[in-house]
Amino acid sequence: MDSDTQKEIDNMIHYLRNLKIRLKLYILIGVALLGMLIISGMSFFLMGRMNDMTNDISASWLPSVDIARDLSTTISNIRLNELGYLTADDVEESSLQYLQSEKAEMDNLLATYGALIDEEESNFYQTALNFWTQYNQADETMMALAKQGRTEDARAILEGECVGLYNSLNG
Repeated sequence: MDSDTQKEIDNMIHYLRNLKIRLKLYILIGVALLGMLIISGMSFFLMGRMNDMTNDISASWLPSVDIARDLSTTISNIRLNELGYLTADDVEESSLQYLQSEKAEMDNLLATYGALIDEEESNFYQTALNFWTQYNQADETMMALAKQGRTEDARAILEGECVGLYNSLNG
């Protein structure tokens, strides 16, 4: 440090030491208030960013999570209805209509889910769609066998191929 800089520093220290206590307190309170204003401004800014991220989650992610939950419920309903169909002695037409409506609901939910996802989830979606197509084909085969009275063969499909596909869809 050169001597001019040292003199300036010494002069400032001397000036600060000679200030009255009242002025020193005003400066201290002013610095504290300035610090509080800066912290408040940063807090508002960060809370705004957090609000934007929360809105993104509620608008983009939660609908697809709800659809995924509905997909799981629907495939479980289909599976239960199929099991009931194969084990019942007297199958009501309403049971078959319910099964068909649940399958249509599954197709609708998959289409809706496909519209909500981004590129990262597209591989998962395509895999789920493939499993659903395979499950649907196995189901058609199983139902045809059941209508022919071959319930043991139909049940073998339900407990064999359909279990793996169900687990893949539901897992």
